[in-house]
Parts: sequence; C-alpha cells; structure tokens
Amino acid sequence: PGDLVNFKSQSWVFRHAERDYKNPGVILMVKAVGDDVILPRKYSAEVMWADGRITWEHNSYLCSAEESTYGDRK
Repeated sequence: PGDLVNFKSQSWVFRHAERDYKNPGVILMVKAVGDDVILPRKYSAEVMWADGRITWEHNSYLCSAEESTYGDRK
C-alpha cells in the first residue's frame, strides 16, 4: 500500500483500460490470490487512480510508476 503504479497490459483485450485509467494510481490495499497466502506470487490491488476512480487490478497489469516492470515479471 502507498506505492505509485501505472496500468499496463501487453494484451490487446485491455487496451481500452490503458486509455481509460488515469495514471498514476496509488495502491490502497493488497490481497493474495490463490492457495498460497503466506508467500503469494499473485495478488490483487485496490488502486485509486489520478482521476479518483477506484478499481481492483491483478498484479500482472500493474507496473511501478518509477520503473517499467510488469507486476512480478521483469
């Protein structure tokens, strides 16, 4: 929580979201997704975007606003 992120997708299916979300966003809350909640590799984050909209996003669609990495992929 508190990290600045941008929405990024390598899939054409989510190109509209890249246009619609006002980057950057700030992470408000994080929750683990899947079976391993102790050491999760997947998570969802509640993000407040620069336009005030709040959404839940999977970590693979978020990258640091300061760096160009995608979620847990480098």
